[in-house]
Amino acid sequence: MNSEIEGVILAGGKSKRMGTNKSLVKLNTKYLIEHVYNRLNKQVANISINTNTIIRTFPKNIQFQDRIPNNPGPLAGIQAGLFYAKKNWVQFCPNDSPFLPNNLVNKLSNYIDKNGPTIIVPLLFGRIEPVFMLCHRSLLKNLEEFIGTGGRKMESWIKINNYKTVPFFNQKAFTNINNLTELKEIEKTKNK
Repeated sequence: MNSEIEGVILAGGKSKRMGTNKSLVKLNTKYLIEHVYNRLNKQVANISINTNTIIRTFPKNIQFQDRIPNNPGPLAGIQAGLFYAKKNWVQFCPNDSPFLPNNLVNKLSNYIDKNGPTIIVPLLFGRIEPVFMLCHRSLLKNLEEFIGTGGRKMESWIKINNYKTVPFFNQKAFTNINNLTELKEIEKTKNK
């Protein structure tokens, strides 16, 4: 566990493809968000949850809403996470990726350096996994300006900053579950 890094689970989306709040969909016997929480909890000092609907499974005092109106997407969750951060570094994870790497924070935080990157992000077979970024809270104003000028794409925001990619090779670890068909497929393979 890294005591200098806090975790934020991004659970503020509309879950349109799932048809219901993704956080409250069960994979086997646990909610998706519980899988994420349990994996991330072993890696960071504390966890909070960005959600626009209270999740009763977790204490209210660790949950917070977007601060930017009209749901501009996941960057609103990143902005709120950086705003409420008590630590300098924040590890973000989506609520629908129950297999996130157990060594995510350790691998990414190896690249924290006084003069180094302010965003450290996994790279999976040449593709950035932006919702799993480790981000320095000093980027709050920078992100607010980006959103204020109409920016919505996480990868675009990452690339205009001092960032570092870290290779990962386990595709399953970054699997996100977007709909009930994907959920059923994962349950089938898990039970084989």
